[in-house]
Amino acid sequence: MPRARTTAAPAKARTYRGTRLEDRQAERRRRLIDAGLACFGSVGYQGSSVRAVCAEAGLTERYFYESFPHSEALLCAVYDSLIERLLQRAIAAVNDASPDPVAMARAALEVYYAFNEDPHIARVTHFEILGVSEQVDQRYRRAMDSFAGLIEQAMHPAAMTPPPGVQIPLVTTGLVGATVQITMQWFLSGYRLPREAVLSSALSLFEAVIAHSRKAVPRGKRNLRHS
Repeated sequence: MPRARTTAAPAKARTYRGTRLEDRQAERRRRLIDAGLACFGSVGYQGSSVRAVCAEAGLTERYFYESFPHSEALLCAVYDSLIERLLQRAIAAVNDASPDPVAMARAALEVYYAFNEDPHIARVTHFEILGVSEQVDQRYRRAMDSFAGLIEQAMHPAAMTPPPGVQIPLVTTGLVGATVQITMQWFLSGYRLPREAVLSSALSLFEAVIAHSRKAVPRGKRNLRHS
């Protein structure tokens, strides 16, 4: 008589006080990212030890290495989380302001400068991320490309027709570079100027490009997405 086949019961997720192991790990990782922002944004990446980050997070070093192999990996995680939040907010604001390209530019800049009015965020995303390693530099360049792509989606080709010989991807890259440099100067000055003055100065560059290149305002809305 053949033996009946038995099916092993699925392994249950390990729990502690009603919380799954995976959830506890995710929470510890989030606390380390928050602590990384606090440390890197105040004393800098080079001035922040693993021990200092763990003290800020209220965790032991064992839990740091559970989530990150080294400090550079934490820096990348902090940066990625900030850029993701910023892009999501900027895309939502730009979609809400569509189809007028000037209104879309203003909406994106409002989000960007409000976000970077936090000195910890501005320091990490504009200074501490630079010059750490080639891998980290590539991450920074990809983020800048994402912002340039967002501008290009908003203004070209529906709102802009480039003059002969003008390459829109280079123009949008230049607009991103100018916006970043304005932010860096704003931060280094101790936020001496009010945000609206900084925003208006940056927006004037976008308005000049749009006025020079635009043929007509697009009729329909164009929804942007974060790819």
